[in-house]
Amino acid sequence: MTITLPLPPKGLSPNDRMHWAWKAAAVKKYRSWSAAVTRTEIACSLETCLEIPWKAAKVQPVFYFKDRRRRDRDNLAASLKAAYDGLVDAGLLVDDEGLVPLPPEIGVDKDNPRVELILTRINGG
Repeated sequence: MTITLPLPPKGLSPNDRMHWAWKAAAVKKYRSWSAAVTRTEIACSLETCLEIPWKAAKVQPVFYFKDRRRRDRDNLAASLKAAYDGLVDAGLLVDDEGLVPLPPEIGVDKDNPRVELILTRINGG
């Protein structure tokens, strides 16, 4: 299953030093967005609906940016915490403890910057 989201707001980076209230609002908004998109994807995929919620899954994040600038993959991975929580909120996963994040990949798409979360259910999960 692939969940496509806009790029995380700059404030979700662990290096960003925005005011705590602004960061909390950004986290809430991105988490809600992730949950809404995931619910839509679940509804569109009948085979997935029969197996929900998953106990464990691998997630491969693929970031698409407008340019080829260097980016810190660790910070990119950390900026997705709210998105992962949204997967749980949507009912796809029992808990994000069973989520195994793989290192992020980076691509270029000048017209449509985004992040794709490619989720694969782990057997027995």
